[in-house]
Amino acid sequence: MSNDLIWGTHQGPTIGHKDDIDIINCERCGFAHVIPLPCSDDLVEFYRDSFYGSEIPDYLEKAKADKDWLHATYNDRYATFEEHLPKDRRQILDVGCGPGFFLDAGLRLNWNVLGLEPSPHAAEFARGHGADVITDFFEKKTAASIPKQDVVHMSQVLEHVPNPAEIITYAHGVLADDGLICISVPNDFSALQQATYAACNLEEQGKSPWWISPTHHLNYFNFDSLSALLNQQGFTEIHRESTFPLEMFALMGEDYLTNPELGPGIHAKRKAFELSLDKHGFNKTKRNLYVALAQAGLGRLAIITARKR
Repeated sequence: MSNDLIWGTHQGPTIGHKDDIDIINCERCGFAHVIPLPCSDDLVEFYRDSFYGSEIPDYLEKAKADKDWLHATYNDRYATFEEHLPKDRRQILDVGCGPGFFLDAGLRLNWNVLGLEPSPHAAEFARGHGADVITDFFEKKTAASIPKQDVVHMSQVLEHVPNPAEIITYAHGVLADDGLICISVPNDFSALQQATYAACNLEEQGKSPWWISPTHHLNYFNFDSLSALLNQQGFTEIHRESTFPLEMFALMGEDYLTNPELGPGIHAKRKAFELSLDKHGFNKTKRNLYVALAQAGLGRLAIITARKR
């Protein structure tokens, strides 16, 4: 798709379409997003009351099976923070903490952790790790009530909110001088995604690209658009990293997109790969791989750590 669309002050070429919703590469925002954007009140109700209930009802329980892998993954992020902060700065806010495994990893590493989660169900689950969790959205009033932090972490949050720049502004205000922000978002419309879409003949089957989910994902980032947004809001990038490009399995013949039953096995292989490297002393090798993938714009997630200016 390439036709330019205009919605209010948002305009740009269409790059996707699903369920009667268009996605534009917005010239005003600098990243892709749906048009029209949904009403904020509808989103509040959805993420407070429905997301962990009707939408992904078994997510919290399934996450328990990933605990060791999640801890290893999050340990890498804490290692990045510790590399760029003095030893006496260990206060962190996790915005949209979900089931709280990131907070749990921090507690194990002797960080002072605080979670923020709009879903009462998920917040209560997160408190089960022993973490303090505020049940609320990251809004202006809430942000003003939070003590200064050394790090603000947001894992797969910005794709869900109607105004990512506003959220980053709140994080900037919460951070102490020279504090860090770490944001993880899906790395969408990547070359590997598009190659997989073609190789699995999904267009011929009448299927939209699987990464386009306008009901849940309002915004679509890559490394450069995320870095540019952070820069506009007063941050300077200091590190970028990615995660395993799951599309490689489909390109090698394990087409989990056409046959979803393959999905759990592929996830298990990805976990085994990473945990094996960690167990045998090659975690640095894994991280070097994911840093190199990020530099090439590849990998499933775009993870950027930046410093407050």
